[in-house]
Amino acid sequence: MSTQFHMHKARLETLVDGVFAIAMTILVLEVKVPEIADGRSTDALLHALAHHGYVIGAYFFSFAMLALFWVWHHRLVEKIREFDFPLLVCTLVFLALVCFFPFAAALLGRYPLNLGALLVYVPLTGMIVLLQALLFALAVRRQLLVDSVSADDVLATQRRNFRGCAIFFFASIPTALRVHVAWIGVCVVLGVFFLWLARARVKHTQKAA
Repeated sequence: MSTQFHMHKARLETLVDGVFAIAMTILVLEVKVPEIADGRSTDALLHALAHHGYVIGAYFFSFAMLALFWVWHHRLVEKIREFDFPLLVCTLVFLALVCFFPFAAALLGRYPLNLGALLVYVPLTGMIVLLQALLFALAVRRQLLVDSVSADDVLATQRRNFRGCAIFFFASIPTALRVHVAWIGVCVVLGVFFLWLARARVKHTQKAA
């Protein structure tokens, strides 16, 4: 009897869906009903809501980000047959970061102009993006994909993953500019590197055809 660890993906999908549902719900708890002196004053209420505009904006933006991560993860997992220990660890780390996302969103909403808040939110987002790509790369390397997934589909998925990583690094340039000019170069180099990986996959697919 084999002692190698394997977990059916249905159990992990249930956990992933539950974590995302809770994280996406917790986001709204940071949006508080404003206190105003005159409960009948429309101007006062609108002014108070405008004062909470960054918090509300951070909520909707972060909800959209989590929704994107959830859909992306679902599309990857449907191609995976089962999870061994490395894939399980990768998924649990991914979920730990997702659980931390509401805190980062609250921090950004309260202190939108504070560099420290960006240095929590942006790297956290990047780690989630990179772990998505790593999950699928591990599944390919460990031959844990569903048999019906074709080689072209694998290459197309890897190409999308690498493009997603490239988009993140290019989008991080404004934050890098506030930290140090050297970090702009790091973001550009990493963005170009992942674009190169995606393009290399395209060329490989064309040659195989």
